[in-house]
Amino acid sequence: MKKQVLIILLLLMQEVAFAQNVFNQIIEDTAANVMNSVIAVDTGYVYVTGTQNTNGVRCYSINYVDNNGYRVWKKLPIVDNNQIWEGWNNNFKQIISEYSLSSGYVNTTEGYYGTHISTFDSLFNIKSFKIISNDTLWKKVFNHIHSSFSDFFLTGQIYDYENSIYRLYLAKVDSSGNLIWQNKYGNNSLEYGGQIIETKDKNLLVGGSTWLGADIHAKWYLLKTDTSSNIVWERVFGHNTYRNGAINGLIETRDSCYLACGGYPAAKYGTGSGEILWDGCLRKINQDGELISTNYYRHYTYYPGGGEIELLSNLNSIIELDSGDLMLLGSSYSYYPRNRGYLIKTDSDGNIKWHRYYYAIDSLTRQQYLTVLQPTNDNGFILAGYGNEYDTHGYEPPQQAWLVKTDSLGLDGLSNAELPDLNIDLELPTTICMSDTISVYAYLAGKSAPYTIEISTGQVIDSIFYPPTFVPVEIGLTHVDLQWGGETYFEQTITEATLTNHAWGQCIAKPVQFYTPTTAGLQELHITVTDAYGESKTITKEVNVIDCGVGSIQENSNSGYKIYPNPAKDRVFVNILAYENASYIEILNSVGQVVLTKNVSSEETEINIKELSPGSYVVRVYCGNKIENFKIEKL
Repeated sequence: MKKQVLIILLLLMQEVAFAQNVFNQIIEDTAANVMNSVIAVDTGYVYVTGTQNTNGVRCYSINYVDNNGYRVWKKLPIVDNNQIWEGWNNNFKQIISEYSLSSGYVNTTEGYYGTHISTFDSLFNIKSFKIISNDTLWKKVFNHIHSSFSDFFLTGQIYDYENSIYRLYLAKVDSSGNLIWQNKYGNNSLEYGGQIIETKDKNLLVGGSTWLGADIHAKWYLLKTDTSSNIVWERVFGHNTYRNGAINGLIETRDSCYLACGGYPAAKYGTGSGEILWDGCLRKINQDGELISTNYYRHYTYYPGGGEIELLSNLNSIIELDSGDLMLLGSSYSYYPRNRGYLIKTDSDGNIKWHRYYYAIDSLTRQQYLTVLQPTNDNGFILAGYGNEYDTHGYEPPQQAWLVKTDSLGLDGLSNAELPDLNIDLELPTTICMSDTISVYAYLAGKSAPYTIEISTGQVIDSIFYPPTFVPVEIGLTHVDLQWGGETYFEQTITEATLTNHAWGQCIAKPVQFYTPTTAGLQELHITVTDAYGESKTITKEVNVIDCGVGSIQENSNSGYKIYPNPAKDRVFVNILAYENASYIEILNSVGQVVLTKNVSSEETEINIKELSPGSYVVRVYCGNKIENFKIEKL
């Protein structure tokens, strides 16, 4: 035990005391920029964007910023009228002390479509520029890798003229830029590859999207091949009715499984393509392509002024830390229409340890997206993205690159300037039965989960993580009923959530089982919460513990009592034979909260339960020095 405490303290000292530089910067430019990739170097950060050259033609740019986020230089490819695209997320790759980029190339003079491989020296000067398969066949490359065999593998999309469909494109290019083979995959109306990795078993894994005909049937597409283009297996994942988008991030984990992230269509409203409401989605797949687990991360939002509720979340990038923990980068609304980037730290199973929202400039900025994520040399993280409406803050053009450097706990000095305080509250009734088990709400906040609650009665509640459903406090724990066109298209009863905009920051609201004391009387309970770094906080609660005369809930009728009807919809009747000894009746919900109270004045007491939500309740009858508990169902 002492050894474990020492390790925790050493980790805490390393993360808190170690100097970690942070910044949150818009990298101003005279041209619009869309972020593609970011790489940490010894003296700063190099990022790639899609932009335009001085002729107004689409191209990439390579930019270097120092450790404070200030740009030192910007480099463009040779300026001409041919398009040299930047590709998709994490397409700029490091090869020991050199770098590579591959993407689509369009010869605008001859109308040819090709691909290119560019390599760069340690100073990011172009070392080689190779145009590959430049012809009239339409194709695009979105991502690439430099393999352990020193070959390049490219993925994207190619048009199948024979079948009039777009298919996933995969090609092999040797280190000199010669095309070895190219192939197309999939048999649906449209496929593409957006992410590619080399697996530990020396195969290729490509993540993208497949469209099964109509727009609403798009699913995640995962393709594994050998290095000779032969299919090992291919899989699709997602909702069977709604459009699922594509795989945005793809890695292999230390246990030789694969993690893919993107979005999941939680709901859709409207006709035709309609409006998709998204959850962030993380899927774990084994080496044989079998789905092991799926995690969803839901972010509710609301219109200012207490209007309509929405939900929107998407995961864009993922990395695995040496500890086995995961870092997930995504985008969501904080409230409509303010898009925010967010960073989540989870354990290896996807349980949330902490969550941070990010904005640029100030909290009023809108339409901001964080798309790529990398670890940094000081145990922090560099987050890269862009914004679309920075003209509201004086930027022209309005689309600018955005970089956020955080420490190991996600602090960036602007959106997250300090860590939240450790706080706890256990919502206990003032009077409880002795030797009982009741469900109560625990409210927790702090630096990092998992949290442990210890109660002076000897009870320990451990492994408490932040729930993956994020709900603004303005919405609260409630029944969400989203409607469009007079019909309900989505509903959820929220029983636990991470409350956002809470006075404590990100606040856990979670029902837990509480074991009441085994002795009667007025008692002071000491409740201690401990976070993942060993920091603790203790609060006290005073409760009146009484001998209820029973150790459990009774049947709904016995020799002296009768409760009917059960189930009940609008009214319930409590018949007490010896009503002269009865004082009052309480109705408690599933978490032990008193929702109704009624005085007893006759043998039969009528209680109106019409306004209660459907579910299970306990009818508690106080009769002399005894308390009787009866379970009922509200329809």
